[in-house]
This record gives sequence, structure tokens and C-alpha cells, in this order.
Amino acid sequence: MVYDAQHALEHPETAGWALGTLDPEDAAAFSEHLQSCEQCQGEVAEFTPVAGSLPLAAPSAEPPDDLFYKTMAAVQYAVMAEGRPVTEPELTARGPVARASRWWHFHWTSPLMTVVTALGAAAVTAAAFIGVQLSQITAPAVLASFDLRAPAGGTGSATAMVRHYSNGYNIALTAQDLPRLGQGQFYECWYAGQNSRSGHLELITAGTFVGNGTVHMWSAADPARFKVMQITIEQAGDASQHGRVILSGVAQS
Repeated sequence: MVYDAQHALEHPETAGWALGTLDPEDAAAFSEHLQSCEQCQGEVAEFTPVAGSLPLAAPSAEPPDDLFYKTMAAVQYAVMAEGRPVTEPELTARGPVARASRWWHFHWTSPLMTVVTALGAAAVTAAAFIGVQLSQITAPAVLASFDLRAPAGGTGSATAMVRHYSNGYNIALTAQDLPRLGQGQFYECWYAGQNSRSGHLELITAGTFVGNGTVHMWSAADPARFKVMQITIEQAGDASQHGRVILSGVAQS
């Protein structure tokens, strides 16, 4: 079939017909036209197999409610490997998600481009849907919060918000003015049980980080039992708490 650009401009309904997206009135009018138009018959014959493949696309799926915090934690760990802290804007920045508008007709001069545009619109709509779902994830309510302060003569402070998910507890910790780290050192966050004392420590680690700003960490410790949170400075290779406590606070539920 010899492609007629002028004819395609006069009858852009071919792709909409193949996709089944024409208004009832447009569909009835084009159906009558299609009976006697070989050019449109040829274009519809080309578009129909492509349109028929759209149902084979992957089905939509609901993301888990903790996907956002898992993703942020993965970003934090990657940045820690680079030796710099992640700031709150880096963790929370989310670009606007454009809403896909409804379309009915196509006005390209090439029938192939018309189908490509239709497929592209479907892909953009799917991407926009996923983006909206991610942006609308609702985090569980704060289970406990900590106001961490330095001992007398120390510097720095931090706040921590703990949320409970099905697979553990997420800690969003924001620290500022922490003491400077030495070579090979890092900050470690701990939960301490009510019976923890010098020589008989009852501790569960909540994660490590390397600078000021906001980090997201995961722990199995329930703040209802482990009510004290501590921040220490540790050295690589230490398997337990050996460093001095630079910040501490008690859970507020």
C-alpha cells in the first residue's frame, strides 16, 4: 500500500479505531467510511496487531507500604560508601507527577508514528500511575520518638521517629553538630534495654551512619521494651559497643 499523507490527515481515526477508543458517533461514521476506503483499510490492518498486543503488558500492582523507606535506606547505604551524609532534601525530594490527559484522535502524518504515539501514551500513563502510587504511600503513625542530647560538656543533638512495619522498625534519625569523626570511625545508633548497665549491657544496634543530616535505619528492637536510644562513635572492626556515648534519649510514645 502506498502511504498517502494527505489522506492520513483527513482521516486520523484509524489508530483510534484499532485501539477501540473512538466516541460512538465517530466510530459509526468511520465504520461507514471504512467500507469503501482501501487506504484506511490498509492502515487499520497495520495498526490492529500492534493494538492487540497492549493487553499483554504487565498488570498494575500495589507497591508495599514500606517501599519508600526501604528505598531511602538503600540510598543512604550507597552514599555512606562514598563517605558523605545524605541531607533531608535528598531523601524527601520527589518531583511532581504529571497526570496523563485523555486522548481520542491522532494528528501525525505517518500511520506508524500514530501507533507509536498510542503505545507511548499507554507507557507514560502506566509510569504516571506508578509514580502517583509511590507518592501517595502513607507511612504508619509514629510509634515512638526520641530527643537525643549530649552529656555535660558534649556537643550535638538528634531526634528520632520510629515507625512499625510488618518486617521491623524504621528509624528516621536527624542529627546535627555531632563531634567530628576520626579516620575509620562512624556513628552507631543503639537501643538499650531497661536493665542495661556498665558491665552488663543489654543492647541492640539500630544502624550506623557517618554524618549530620537525616538517615533511615532498620532494627528489630521494639522501643516499648528498649526505651533508651544511644549514639556512639565506633571504630571499624568493633562488633559491640566500645565507643563513648555522645547522645542519649528516652522513648516518648
